[in-house]
Amino acid sequence: MRNAGRLKLGFYPLPHREAQRLRAHLAFPEEPFAALDPCIGDGTAFHTIVAQSPALPYGIELDAYRTQQARALGIDVVHGNALEVQCRVDSLAFVYLNPPYDFEVGKTENQRMELVFLRHTGRWVMPGGVLFLIIPQRQLAECARTLAEHFENIRVHRLTAPESVKYNQIAVLAVRRKRQNRLRDEMLAAHAQQQEQLSEQEKLPPLPETAEIPYRVPRHCRLRLSTMASRSTRSKTR
Repeated sequence: MRNAGRLKLGFYPLPHREAQRLRAHLAFPEEPFAALDPCIGDGTAFHTIVAQSPALPYGIELDAYRTQQARALGIDVVHGNALEVQCRVDSLAFVYLNPPYDFEVGKTENQRMELVFLRHTGRWVMPGGVLFLIIPQRQLAECARTLAEHFENIRVHRLTAPESVKYNQIAVLAVRRKRQNRLRDEMLAAHAQQQEQLSEQEKLPPLPETAEIPYRVPRHCRLRLSTMASRSTRSKTR
């Protein structure tokens, strides 16, 4: 199956209750900031997470019907494959990423889509920006190295809504590491190993209803939708 079809089949929307819990773990600035959901679906979860904040909400969605649903919520959505969308590096203050749970079929290697999406969109998060990543727990091992290298203040919680339990979903909450905070090789390996171990740990702590120390989203509104452009869309307009 081609990647476009696989992305549609890999759509697992976050339960509303879990989105409300995630919202409680964020502290928003008073001024506008750019926020993105690269796999926005119908937009319900993302809209809940950034509701009543000064977010400038953006999304990317492959399915045309779900694109219209998300746009109806006031979200600026690119209709296309997120892996074919280009966005300026370090241009987002907050990214909520619930990627497809599947394999990418490549010429040289088959990689989990969770890792592919994390590598592609994680670099769009500005240093000091916040990433909320929703993946099956066992896939944390695949993402461990990338998370340890580029993110810090990482917390991992299991989700407890029935649909989340069904897919063994976890929430990875993290802050994009500033360049001056890059880890040495031995520390990077240790941090990656720690994340790998969590991928196998039984009974991870559940995502709390409230946060003792919320993740503070920085003010950053440089992004404009015109800075995103799907290669597939451009090719059709030539």
